[in-house]
Amino acid sequence: MVALKIPATPEELSADWLTDALRSTGTIGGANVVSYESQRVGEGAGFIGQLALVTLRYDRPEEGAPASLIAKFPAVDPGGREIGNIFRFYEREARFYEQIAGEIDIRTPRCYYNGMDLTAGEFILLLEDLAPACVGDQLEGCTAAEMRLAVREVAKLHATWWDHPRLESLDWMPYINDRVKQSAEGAYQRALPAFVEFVKDKVPASIVALAEKQQHRVIASLDRMVTRPITIVHGDYRMDNLFFQTPQGGSPLAVIDWQIANRGVGVFDVAYLLSGNVDSRIRKAKERDVLKMYHDTLLAGGVKGYSFDKCWDDYRFCVLFCLVYNVIGMGTLDMANERGVAMWTSWLKRTAAAIEDLDAADLLPA
Repeated sequence: MVALKIPATPEELSADWLTDALRSTGTIGGANVVSYESQRVGEGAGFIGQLALVTLRYDRPEEGAPASLIAKFPAVDPGGREIGNIFRFYEREARFYEQIAGEIDIRTPRCYYNGMDLTAGEFILLLEDLAPACVGDQLEGCTAAEMRLAVREVAKLHATWWDHPRLESLDWMPYINDRVKQSAEGAYQRALPAFVEFVKDKVPASIVALAEKQQHRVIASLDRMVTRPITIVHGDYRMDNLFFQTPQGGSPLAVIDWQIANRGVGVFDVAYLLSGNVDSRIRKAKERDVLKMYHDTLLAGGVKGYSFDKCWDDYRFCVLFCLVYNVIGMGTLDMANERGVAMWTSWLKRTAAAIEDLDAADLLPA
């Protein structure tokens, strides 16, 4: 693939650059981009970067030439960009599309161009626009049918990479307890006072007490989640990253945003989805059956030596760990972000209910 100068923002795109980028990957052949329109999307959604919907016009019709695409850039804000580089968020997603996306049995957006300059810290992805597929909404939550579909599809990803020999070679993809990720314990402790003040009248006192106990056990919990067997974990498997009824892909679901993909216990993705994105009544009624389906899908994908009891215990522990996300997220939340406040409050209440229903607090590391 031809290496092109990487534009830093949507405003630095040009028709010539888009033509060269799409032609270098064989996305287009004879056609040229003569003009385009760019519209920023996803602002205020907590994404550490920039997204733009780019609508393309060509000098001639060409079969397969995308009418629109999503351009993904690092953050403009120096602080956000620094976080993205420290945690290798941008590199992780670029490497995912370079090395992994074509080898998994889960629908992802087609990548039309993948530009990466590690020295300069510059990245760009040109990705398939999944419209008119319907993106999920974590605040609204998912139906029982959507929950089953999402769990079944992620099980295929986990089965494909289950204790795979190549996992060791993916040095760009951290283990979930990577040394940099262990900074989460300090972040948790700093966020805890604001979290407690905000939620003390929103969840049972037992959950607040559990959050306070957990502050010195974050690293120990991360360490537990890399005990074998491990696989590739999406890491942010929630409704806002799931597209339903996808076009031209032969799959009813597509998964986006692979920036925090890591190596760890696969059922974390299931725990993260069910505890934070599903109405508590639906989750409680369906979760054991859904976990059984997840486990059956793993076995059908060739996984051996992983009992359902082990899967269930891993699930309960990962639900407990999801409280870490609530504490850090709510303890640092911009209270002016109304949707953010509503989403995190709903997320916490669902997580708290799951922890209590599953007696997950019993699994807190000593």
